[in-house]
Amino acid sequence: MERFITAGFLGAIALVLTSFGMAMSHDGKEKVDVANLATSVTMEEAIKTATSQFPGKVLEAELESEDGKAVYEVEIVNASGETREFEIDAQSGKILSSELEDQDEHEKEASDKDSEKS
Repeated sequence: MERFITAGFLGAIALVLTSFGMAMSHDGKEKVDVANLATSVTMEEAIKTATSQFPGKVLEAELESEDGKAVYEVEIVNASGETREFEIDAQSGKILSSELEDQDEHEKEASDKDSEKS
């Protein structure tokens, strides 16, 4: 009987570790894909481009792949509390899009993230 309990316990541990390993490999793969994207523009240059159009505090800046193309996403909040997200081509440095974010939606996302931490 003890053998069955031990085997079941070890099987459960193996299942958890396998699931964790698969989750880690998926996250790692995404990071490798982004890390392998060719860029001619640095993140600092992308931030400078965005803040020259919309002065304020940078909330977030990251390199992403959109349709296989390297794009910087830069989110800025200005002194009035408005938040704008820019997409900047990581090859040319040109602004691809700029979107004023809905303040209610932004606050909801922040609230959702805070409740996930609790």
